[in-house]
Amino acid sequence: MYKKFLLTGLALSLATPAFAEVTIDLPEDVDLLLVNGTEPEIDGGFFSSSSTAILPDGENQIVFRYVPSFKQGQEFEKMNSDVIVAKFAATDEKLKFEFPNYRNIREAQRFNNNPDWKLVNESNQAMEMTQDKLVHEGMQIGRDYESEMIKFNAAGGAAAIATTNSAAYAAVTAAQASGQTVTVVPVATTADAAVPTQLPETSAGTTEEEMLMFWYSKADDATKARFKAYVNSQ
Repeated sequence: MYKKFLLTGLALSLATPAFAEVTIDLPEDVDLLLVNGTEPEIDGGFFSSSSTAILPDGENQIVFRYVPSFKQGQEFEKMNSDVIVAKFAATDEKLKFEFPNYRNIREAQRFNNNPDWKLVNESNQAMEMTQDKLVHEGMQIGRDYESEMIKFNAAGGAAAIATTNSAAYAAVTAAQASGQTVTVVPVATTADAAVPTQLPETSAGTTEEEMLMFWYSKADDATKARFKAYVNSQ
């Protein structure tokens, strides 16, 4: 009976696939801002000696700053890099960041001109990726990275990914092109989420799909054609 129980348990364990995911170790000199356009899922945190970002298998997009610190006399100086956007594909991998060994803040400031960094796996192999910068003109304080990434992804650059939010932004852009005044905001899926103030009262609390349909119905034929071309290119 005991032997049968063991064999049954073994068969079940073999029949059930192991849960796979991608993890990235987060060192102190990395400020991970977004994963796939939203707040990252972090294992660990402020009171933990280490933290890890958890990502789904497949294509992923990360947005981060490189923030190394260097001792200057009795104090520490921190360098805040430009915001980096990177896209890569991985399956069931444990990854970590790798940066050059800068000796001081002056050397580290070269990073903005040449973002020389890698994501490496447990075999110390660098992941293939494309990267870009999330450029923001003017004041850098209080930036809305989620809204910025909606526009970034809608523009379709090398490091962009196709997301529901970017499609929603494209629909709003199509409405603007037809001469309508539109306020662009991040689109949420919950019923109590914020929506553009120009939407009629009957659309309050609508879903992203309904918002797309709303703005599409308001566009003229030429704008609809441009939007269709954009969707087909994604």
